[in-house]
Amino acid sequence: MKILHILYQSLPQISGSSIRSRDILMSQKEIGLDVIAVTSPFQNGTDKVEFIDGITYIRTSIHNENTISDSPKGLFKRISRFLKIIPFSIKLKRLIISEKPQILHAHAMFFCGLPAIYYGWKFKKPVVYEVRSLWMLSKANLKKNRLKILVEKLLFQIELFVMKKVSVVIAINDNLKEELVLNGISRDKIKVIKNAVNVTLIDRLKSNNIIVNTQNRKNFGYIGTLTPHEGIDFLIEAFKKVHSAYPETKLLIYGSGIESSSIKKLASEVKGVTFFGSIDPNEVNQAFSSIDIIVNPRYKNKLTDSVTPLKPLEAMAYEKLVIGSDVGGIKELISHNENGFLFKAGDKKSLVETMINVIKLGDKQKELFKSKGLNYVNTEKSWITNAIKYQNIYNSLLSARN
Repeated sequence: MKILHILYQSLPQISGSSIRSRDILMSQKEIGLDVIAVTSPFQNGTDKVEFIDGITYIRTSIHNENTISDSPKGLFKRISRFLKIIPFSIKLKRLIISEKPQILHAHAMFFCGLPAIYYGWKFKKPVVYEVRSLWMLSKANLKKNRLKILVEKLLFQIELFVMKKVSVVIAINDNLKEELVLNGISRDKIKVIKNAVNVTLIDRLKSNNIIVNTQNRKNFGYIGTLTPHEGIDFLIEAFKKVHSAYPETKLLIYGSGIESSSIKKLASEVKGVTFFGSIDPNEVNQAFSSIDIIVNPRYKNKLTDSVTPLKPLEAMAYEKLVIGSDVGGIKELISHNENGFLFKAGDKKSLVETMINVIKLGDKQKELFKSKGLNYVNTEKSWITNAIKYQNIYNSLLSARN
């Protein structure tokens, strides 16, 4: 069975969406599916074919500038970007004709979904649409004028249109599914495939790590996208109190995003905090090896309650202690005092107390929590398990057509 994945972005982005796309393709290939990927014009680089982790990525870039970003965009910029869907669709048509995939699997956003719908109808192929978030909500806390509000409402309606026209919608968790149902998407059409870990890849990367003595080390850290809802500014403020009580502690921050400049500046003003900026996905294992306790301090809002982050699972797979705020997306992954630790979202006192409590754990307790986290990932959150779920969905769609 050949699957054509239509991606808005792909590696070398470090975002959760990009890494999830990679893991989906790798795990599907691992169970024997024939997978190929095409990426949108907003991926960095020129037209070319790349082979990454045994997967063929066909780039359709129109320029050398990477334009995938969280930066605000004006109306004319948005229109200009949208019009790139025309040459992209032409290239996609040629690819479908030459490769003859049986399933079109489009990944949000609608830039990939709209041409997938059309060619699914034209060539009589089932279309699957993968949704990781209601991405407009990520800027819910920002000040907006009426035009921006209108544009975001329009974009949201286009996303809903795509979901109503495809064969199956795949949501990242149950909270997102319920939100989609409330917005008019048929419950029967939505399948939930939750975030998981590419155990095969992580085991390979872990084997490359240089073994260091971390027994007395107390390094907190964050790895991921730097956007307002992630709460990295809040984490730095909480770390001030932790560091004053435990001067040997450090806070290491890896990642990039709309808040890179402000986080870099804030980090430079606080003792014990080091900002590393963007890192290549192939070097993420090195970042994890420098950290003992991963913290995901997300603020509570509609987005964070409906989106499940990938990094806590990766941290467990790398055998790290994990702290997270008690937002819906994180509570799906962390059971307090079982495979990690939860604190009250947005409550600095709660986060400080949790960080200090983790510092005070004995060595045997730490190893127990790490072991429970690793076991949870291996038994319940492996991408191989998810790949079989995708295969079952594809098979049911093809059977329905016969």
